[in-house]
Amino acid sequence: MQAPKLNKSCDQCRARKVRCIVPPGGPSVCIHCIKRNETCQFSNLKRRLRVKEDTSKPSSDLFIDRLLRNPFESVVLYDEFSILKVHDDQIPSSGLAFFSERRVNSMVKRLGHTRVKDLVHQIDVTIKTRLLARPGKDISLYSLAKDPRELIVDPEAAVHVQRFFEILHPVYPFLDRKTFEERTKHPDLLRDLETDHAFCGLYYAIISLGCQYNGCSSFIPDNSHAWKLFQVALSRLDQIILSTTSLSNLQTIFATNTFSLQLDQTLLAEACRMVLALRYHKSIINEDSSLCHRIFWVIYHLEKRYCFAARISSVIADDDIGCPIPPTPESILGGYDWLRSSVRFGRILSVAYSSLFSISASTQSETVILIAIDHVCELLEEWRLSIPIEFRPREPIQRRCLNDGASKEIALRTHYYYCHLSIALERLTLHVSRDIARSENSMRSLLNTAKQIIDLMRYIDVEPYTPVFILAIIPLSAMFILFDFVVHHPNDPDIRGYLTLLDIVAGHFSQLDHASNGTIQSSYLSEFSHTARQYIQNEQNKQSEQAPAPPVPSESQPPAADTMAPTMISGDSSIPTNDPGLSEGIDYGSLDNFYFLTPDSDWPSMTSLDEFDPREYYGSIFL
Repeated sequence: MQAPKLNKSCDQCRARKVRCIVPPGGPSVCIHCIKRNETCQFSNLKRRLRVKEDTSKPSSDLFIDRLLRNPFESVVLYDEFSILKVHDDQIPSSGLAFFSERRVNSMVKRLGHTRVKDLVHQIDVTIKTRLLARPGKDISLYSLAKDPRELIVDPEAAVHVQRFFEILHPVYPFLDRKTFEERTKHPDLLRDLETDHAFCGLYYAIISLGCQYNGCSSFIPDNSHAWKLFQVALSRLDQIILSTTSLSNLQTIFATNTFSLQLDQTLLAEACRMVLALRYHKSIINEDSSLCHRIFWVIYHLEKRYCFAARISSVIADDDIGCPIPPTPESILGGYDWLRSSVRFGRILSVAYSSLFSISASTQSETVILIAIDHVCELLEEWRLSIPIEFRPREPIQRRCLNDGASKEIALRTHYYYCHLSIALERLTLHVSRDIARSENSMRSLLNTAKQIIDLMRYIDVEPYTPVFILAIIPLSAMFILFDFVVHHPNDPDIRGYLTLLDIVAGHFSQLDHASNGTIQSSYLSEFSHTARQYIQNEQNKQSEQAPAPPVPSESQPPAADTMAPTMISGDSSIPTNDPGLSEGIDYGSLDNFYFLTPDSDWPSMTSLDEFDPREYYGSIFL
């Protein structure tokens, strides 16, 4: 144990507030005490430890605290109501808002026409219209719930129930299969359905989901057998919501939400309200604790993912959860515990949103944001490595994972969950980082992630039961990344490969348009691929026309490599890389000539890296 340190001044001098002088080489007695013939005593030093500011974590001072101190606090805040467009000065969110006005104008300038600008506007309006507007024939949840529906006897109900438990229940293991199937086989099933509204809603939600997976559905909600079954479940919602909150009511609400997830988030919010009201997030429950905790964690996973994508705060407070994750054998596939893994990923999304994408997080300094990004990246990598290699993201997907519906569903979700968060983190890094090597790595990561997304698209079922997240949102993200890169880097050596990938995505959306009979109008997205290919062809034609004749080598003329310093190309200008202000601490050989700088950058006007801000030179995906 370390001996305590003594004060430099004796107690008497400290009391008199005079300088304490101890003669060198003599006893530890000060001159003043010798003159006064007093006992000179030095007490132990009581150090006041200065708490260093921890820059590894965002400040606990939330933006609301600043508003309470100063109601007129001025800061760049945002609410991304637009689906695709984003403000020029915003930190990008976890959503799909890729295109700032400045970068769209940059693409218009380079392409020489406004088709891309018009296309972005068309996509934005179309998506918002589908989300907000009601069709001529109202099919809202409210209208369906209040419309009484007679019970439909489906002769294939048992087949649909089996299909549900084989494919979808491993993804959302919120039921006890044995108990449910025993009740569905009861001789008085019809009377049970008539008297028990909760079980009736649950039963018809389950068979409608199984009916979808058995091919009895289409993209048109009111024109399929599965939708008619689902309407019966919805017609019982008013009695369920207005009755006493219970486990059976919660199961019904969640089951109907699973079906209507692509239409409305009302039921997910209601399921969250119910599970918290029932206190299933606590550890002490009088009911079947395993089943109660199971449905809580399923809702937790779904709600965290939705909130991150929708750019809103979660209803479920992570610091108030005290229940264990129960064993779920039906969700363990080849040693992969999907429920536990999905919960762990939900927790990472919660950390990412609060520390990076919330209003308060967006007001933090760039240094704090980059540290928080590193922390989330570490969590994401730990999650990835915890997954068996057969399902692990960034590893080739194993064929045996695609043998049955449940394994395929879980494998695609695992890979695309990883891609979604990775894209959000790399876009944010490119926006706030001024480190040129780190920016290069983020660019590479974005391009690799886009490639992985497109490579996995061949396994996507273009069917009504496939979530929109997998069916459209993730492929659309990959398309935006590649298109933006191609437009700003037409001379990249891999440009042909990127154009081919854009063609693959365009084909996917054309197939989606065809499969939905035009209900999901997405074939016009092929315009991105066509525009990019036409632009690259025009650029190559210009270069071939302007290319000078090759010089005739002279015997007296030394090779260019011997007379000129290595250069870095940016547009039509070149800068010698032997400038100490540029080359210090940078490995130019690993950066591919800084190909991530856009051709319209103003690099030649800069004299050092201190003047270089990478954020000014990236494509729209980074703003």
